[in-house]
Amino acid sequence: MTTILTVIHILVSLLLIGVVLIQRGQGADMGVSFGGGGAQTLFGSRGSGSFLGKITGGLAATFMVTSLSLAFFSQQHGVSVADKAATMPAQQEQPAAPAAAPAGGFDPSQLGGTAPAAPASAPADGLPAAE
Repeated sequence: MTTILTVIHILVSLLLIGVVLIQRGQGADMGVSFGGGGAQTLFGSRGSGSFLGKITGGLAATFMVTSLSLAFFSQQHGVSVADKAATMPAQQEQPAAPAAAPAGGFDPSQLGGTAPAAPASAPADGLPAAE
């Protein structure tokens, strides 16, 4: 059932794109006022606007119905993420995490070595001395 609905949904979407592209824009009637175009009697005396508008509405309604139907059927066969997590086998043990950093942040005393002493000519703030 889902396969048939998917095929219908794709066909309707392609037809809807085609019908929308065929329609004239809002400014298309401007050329008629200056003598361009002719009596468009192929779709009736009112032109193609009414006919293509009805087809567009029908295709749009069909597109919405197939979209809702596909959503409904996919929900019926689907399993929630919580249910999947509950039924999954236990994960293998993960390697131990490295030791957590102290609450105060970086602790240089844990580096193992001593920090090099600052040169005697440099001031305590680390900036070069003003001359």
